[in-house]
Amino acid sequence: MKSTNTFYLVCLPEEKIAPDVFIFDIGIECTEQIIDFIQLIFGLFPIMGTLIESYEQQYSSLTAEITFNIGRISNTHGAERQQHIRQADKLFDEATELLEQMELEVKDLPIKDRQKYNTRVKSYKAELSKLQKDNKRAKLGIDSSRDELLGDDTHDSEDQRQRLLDNTESLERTSRRLDHGYKITLETEQLGAQIMEDLHSQRQTISRSRQRMEEMDTNLGKSSRVLSGMMRRIIQNRLLLLVICAILLIVIILAVYFIVKKKS
Repeated sequence: MKSTNTFYLVCLPEEKIAPDVFIFDIGIECTEQIIDFIQLIFGLFPIMGTLIESYEQQYSSLTAEITFNIGRISNTHGAERQQHIRQADKLFDEATELLEQMELEVKDLPIKDRQKYNTRVKSYKAELSKLQKDNKRAKLGIDSSRDELLGDDTHDSEDQRQRLLDNTESLERTSRRLDHGYKITLETEQLGAQIMEDLHSQRQTISRSRQRMEEMDTNLGKSSRVLSGMMRRIIQNRLLLLVICAILLIVIILAVYFIVKKKS
């Protein structure tokens, strides 16, 4: 026998659990599986809150690593500096994806908690935007404390360096496109060379076939001349045979004539 429990959810008609959502007087007889399912539904929001807190911890770790790499960008040179720049860009991408995931989770929260977490996400975005600006300054080699002291002159210098950096990035993108086009050209050239080799091989095959056909034509011509000679000899032999037969017939007729004439 499967045990059953009676689960009643009772609420006055005018009570709300959410805006524009009412719960009326109902009574539902449920099995243990349905009760477990309902408990799972009601326990969903705390789980989601814990998930968002986990995202916040991950975001804190990422921002700490980003801050460390920005500091290292300003204090290092050469290959090590480029390594920290690449690492910082990678961490920025991860932080952006994490904030997007956090926004999706916030949308599923109850309205009373949604506003609080939305405010947190906005502050995280502002913080990340400030870190991105610091990262650009570090790439340009600008000290943030010196920027605050010098004011407009530093901003002008920063704008000039930013334009130079943008031009450099544009040149790098153009160079990458040219490299890509050059690779495509090499691949096309190799493909064309392969096609030319195939065509040359096919041409040689056709030439050999033509030579064989010419040799066969020559042999057929010789055979035709031999057959023609044989036909002429056959005709000559037949004519000679007819002549001999005619002579023999005449001789026989004359012999018979003279024999008859002598007897008469």
